[in-house]
Amino acid sequence: SKKMRLGQVLQFSGNFRAKAIVSIVDILQFLYVISHSSSHQLFEGLKAYPGDHKRLRLFRPMLNIKHMYKEKLLECIRRLVEIDQDWVSNADLYIRPTFISTEPSLGVKKPAHALLYVIMCLLGPYFDNKTGVLALWADPPKYTRAWKGGTGDCKMGGNYGCSLSAQYEAVDYGCQQVLWLHGEDHQITEAGTMNIFLHWINEHGDEELATPPQDDIILPGVTRQKFEVTERYLTMSQLFSALKQQRVKEMFGSGTACMIRPTGPTEIKDIQVGGCTDTCSLT
Repeated sequence: SKKMRLGQVLQFSGNFRAKAIVSIVDILQFLYVISHSSSHQLFEGLKAYPGDHKRLRLFRPMLNIKHMYKEKLLECIRRLVEIDQDWVSNADLYIRPTFISTEPSLGVKKPAHALLYVIMCLLGPYFDNKTGVLALWADPPKYTRAWKGGTGDCKMGGNYGCSLSAQYEAVDYGCQQVLWLHGEDHQITEAGTMNIFLHWINEHGDEELATPPQDDIILPGVTRQKFEVTERYLTMSQLFSALKQQRVKEMFGSGTACMIRPTGPTEIKDIQVGGCTDTCSLT
C-alpha cells in the first residue's frame, strides 16, 4: 500500500491516538523489516571494567559473543571501547552487540539481509532494592520461560517480550524477579535473567554448590565459568525438603549485568509439593 495510519500508544495505558496518515515510502525500510514480525533478532551482553591507568578491560569477550561473528566483531568492539575510553571514566561499561534482519518483507523466512551493530552504556545498579537480596516469584502453571527444542539458550529477541507479563506480576507480589520453573516436576531453571545456584547439604549429606545443567532452556553463563559447581537438575520438591530440614545455606544468581546477587524470600503460586499448597512463601 502507498499510505498507512500512523499513531502512538500513550504511556503504556492502551490508549491509542491517531496522529496522521503519511506516505509509507518515507519509512518503508524501517516498517517492513522482517525482524519486527518474526523476531529475527539476536543480541549479547558483555562488560568492560576500568583497571590500572584507567584502561578498560573486556571481560571474557569470546565467551559472550560465541553465537556471532567472533574475530571481526571482537575487533570492532575493541576499537569502539578504545575510542570511547575517556568518556567511560571509572564506571563499568555495558556492551551490547545486536544482530537483526533488515530485509523488507512480510514473509516468515530466513532473511537475506541483516545488520550487526554494537551499542554501549554506562552501568549503574541493576536492581533498585536497598537490601541487595532479591525476592523471587513463580507461577509454574501459568508461565514458562523456555522449553526443550527452543531458543532458551540464546539471547533471541522473542525470548524476552513474552517474559514481561510474569515480571510485572512478580512486582505486584512485592518481588524483584521471576523464578522460572519447567516441567511437571517444577525444575528450577533461572532467576529472572540470571543463572541460579543452590549452596546446600544435598540428599547424601555432602556440601554442594549446585546449579541446573546448561541445556537448551538455560542461558550459558559467562560470570559462572570459574565456579566449582555440580550441574544437576533441581526441583522445587527438593528445595522444599532441604529448607524443611535446614540444609539450605544460600541461594544466589549470577549474570553479566547484575554480576552475583543473593536471593531471599520466594513466593510460589499454585504449586503443590512438599506440603505447601496454593500460594506459599519460602524464607
